[in-house]
Amino acid sequence: MSPLLLITLVSALLFIGLLVAVIILWSQLRTARSDLSVQPRDDDRPIIVSEASRVGSDAMFATLSHELRTPLNGLLGIAQMLNQERNDDDLEAIEGCARHMLSVITAMLNHSKIQSEWEDLPEYREWVSPFELMEQIKRHLSFRAGLRGLSIQLEHQDRVTRLRGDYDHLKNIVENAILGSLECVSLVNIPSGTKPLTISWECSDGEMRIRMRNPYENYSEDRRKNIRTAGGLTTGENHSRIKMEYLYWAVSSLLLEKYRGAMFSRPDEVSGGVETLISFEMESMKASPTEKMPIGGLSFETKTKPLKAVKQLPMSLSILVAEDDPIARSLMSTVLKNMGQEATFATNGREVLDLVSQSNSSYDMILMDIDMPIMDGVSAAIALRNGESGEFGTKVPIVAVTAFNTLSDESKFKRAGMNYFLPKPVKLRNLREVILEVVRQDKNIS
Repeated sequence: MSPLLLITLVSALLFIGLLVAVIILWSQLRTARSDLSVQPRDDDRPIIVSEASRVGSDAMFATLSHELRTPLNGLLGIAQMLNQERNDDDLEAIEGCARHMLSVITAMLNHSKIQSEWEDLPEYREWVSPFELMEQIKRHLSFRAGLRGLSIQLEHQDRVTRLRGDYDHLKNIVENAILGSLECVSLVNIPSGTKPLTISWECSDGEMRIRMRNPYENYSEDRRKNIRTAGGLTTGENHSRIKMEYLYWAVSSLLLEKYRGAMFSRPDEVSGGVETLISFEMESMKASPTEKMPIGGLSFETKTKPLKAVKQLPMSLSILVAEDDPIARSLMSTVLKNMGQEATFATNGREVLDLVSQSNSSYDMILMDIDMPIMDGVSAAIALRNGESGEFGTKVPIVAVTAFNTLSDESKFKRAGMNYFLPKPVKLRNLREVILEVVRQDKNIS
């Protein structure tokens, strides 16, 4: 094993230790919050836990999770770059494990966000393609499924149906349902051979129905009760450990309530495993077939086979990168250089406004981090769109590149006037595709 790979593995192990600490802290905070906000004292007078304390707990967990995701995204970026050159199975395993940890953190954050923002959960209504949505989720979860001897097979109703709703909400409903099903399959006794995890969908009269069959999942009569338990709290002194699958399912089930939907499971007589049914109500329409189907910001389908993500692009753009983390700046600099792009860096939103306002400003796009000092990315985007840096800032393409990729974050970025959304860790192929799309839009290239 090379020294660089060994360092990467050690970093991953250190991160696992930090993640465990955060999970324990989150459990303690959630247990304290679920104690009816009243705690007895020796003199029997109650101490009321203030709303500020509960808000402080949420803020502390959000801060800690972001600080953990930042080095994890750096680790993932390094693993991606090394794997592009070496195609190493160990590096692929590191990347898969790191993405698993990210999904755990995201599920916890989404659960907390739903609990605290249920009445005012941000929503961005747009026309979403279920075909592209399901294909993206398949690409994202294929590695996790493969570890459990499963291959995801999709059965689409068509390519032209569109749903009128929040892409981020829809993605979390479906993705968490699948993650819960995958989590049920043990990694200890992996079956020999590969079986299909089939997922089909159909939409008619405003009702969306998704059917999933997992041949390796075991049915439990207590599933619904455990999902409700996980939806109300996590774990604590008087509760046994909540399995991770129930937390995933709880996020999916809670979101389904917003769309008058539900999730059901039953033993599958066909596959011998479990059949999961998801249904919810949402306005739908039929669109004209097209080769490019945009959903949720960035999504493409092209006739030609995509080139390697770090291969040089056929054109050179001037890209302004706003990023305060030095490791992330170094990684982005290397990636853009390998793609043949010219990059200028800013460390906060105020620097972005100053650079854009200069008379010789000619940036083709801005890669905007969100969590930055002095001025964050959302505030900078709003200021640009409001013309505070001149006419050029109102139309330059802005890409949100951020670790803030939990529930409804994408809606916030779109409302701020950002054109695309790339969650960290950025997949190199997706970065390449968004650059190509900016060129297509600017030059009207098909």
